[in-house]
Amino acid sequence: METDHGPLDVTLRGPGEPEVVVVAGVHGDERSGIRAVRRLREADLELRRGVAFVLANPAAIAADERYLDSDLNRVFPGDPDGDREERIAARLCEFVEGRTTLSLHGTEAEPTPFALVHSAQEREFELASELPVPHVIDHWGVNEHTITTCGFSVEIELAAENSEEVAATAERQARAFLERVDALPGEPPEADPDYYHMGESVPKPDGSSYEVHVENFERVPEGTAYATVDGEELTADEPFWPLLMSADGAEDIFGYRGQKIGDSLAEVRETWIGAERDSRGSD
Repeated sequence: METDHGPLDVTLRGPGEPEVVVVAGVHGDERSGIRAVRRLREADLELRRGVAFVLANPAAIAADERYLDSDLNRVFPGDPDGDREERIAARLCEFVEGRTTLSLHGTEAEPTPFALVHSAQEREFELASELPVPHVIDHWGVNEHTITTCGFSVEIELAAENSEEVAATAERQARAFLERVDALPGEPPEADPDYYHMGESVPKPDGSSYEVHVENFERVPEGTAYATVDGEELTADEPFWPLLMSADGAEDIFGYRGQKIGDSLAEVRETWIGAERDSRGSD
């Protein structure tokens, strides 16, 4: 069993080499996922497969900061000779290679939870489709340097607040994942998500007061006022589905313009995954 985990805080549980990974703490201030991983690695779980419980950025977690040098979830696959987070990304990307991985995150965008996948891998859609989330977002072509571009990984976004309720939700998501990959006995809750593709970002103009007037995952018609900056309305010049939209998230964007790509995994397979492969020239 491997023992050199470099900058990662890794706890190994279950029989044999770890085949499955649950990650939190990619951002050190996203506390609910961190709390869930800490609980699970101390719990008396009837694990059927080897599982690695990983806290990705221990120094940022200790400092309760999102990151210390670089945003870890924007620098994958990393650089072993780079700054702190670039080195962590390189090690974590190497660690999850060949292992089925769930990564727990926090977001200001509601409603949560929802899943993020990278459509370079059809099996990520398949895994996300059986997790208890109502929405799955493919971010191929946007945010190409996140953990979901490494190995076989699905990212779950939870509410950003550090609360017992959100920590319990994070733990339920992780347990459902472990059931889904046959690492824990039992069946995950039934799921029937909708599917979306993340498109271009929605810029946030300079201002001091921001409001968002639309709901994520609900179609915005052309001409709708989707946000207000210092009392001035911003209107949609074409229809879109808001994804990760929030007044309080990123400094320079509200979120992303999305498109709905299916109501079922079968529809996504037929109309999206194959077409995207063709457009990328993939095998």
